[in-house]
Amino acid sequence: MTKAFNQPLGGTELVLVARVPKAGSRWTQVHFNKDLTKQFFRLEEGDERTLTFERIDGEGYRQDQVARPLVLSGINRNSKIELDFGIKEGRRPDYPEDGETPIVVILELDTRTFRYQTLMPGQQGHDAMYTLTEQLPSVGRGLPRVLTTLDEVELRWPNCRLRTPL
Repeated sequence: MTKAFNQPLGGTELVLVARVPKAGSRWTQVHFNKDLTKQFFRLEEGDERTLTFERIDGEGYRQDQVARPLVLSGINRNSKIELDFGIKEGRRPDYPEDGETPIVVILELDTRTFRYQTLMPGQQGHDAMYTLTEQLPSVGRGLPRVLTTLDEVELRWPNCRLRTPL
């Protein structure tokens, strides 16, 4: 494990809370606008560096670290990255059909090093994070995506496991 995944967290760390659009059948390949690519992921167009992610599952357990590139879409010029939404039996979950959206909560641990949790409608934390995306200013165009701190996330979602995964 890298040092960043084991360091104590103070609460002022930057967190991205983003609603996930249904971008076709590969909706788990989450799209991010240019503003977020630059402000949160700290990458410019054409930058080919990879990002390191550690996923926290729905029960709060750490999953394996993965290194992935942020890929520039040739269609809309947004960046996208494949995130794990809890694939079961070799199949990704279906995108909600009821108008609700999945949410991803990504904690920046270090430059280009992140820990994240995905929330489907009905899961603990989803409603609180959805409300947060309505109350804070959205970054860039598209579905609401907000930048906040770990303390703010935990204030609204007390059982969040991003700081202290199992």
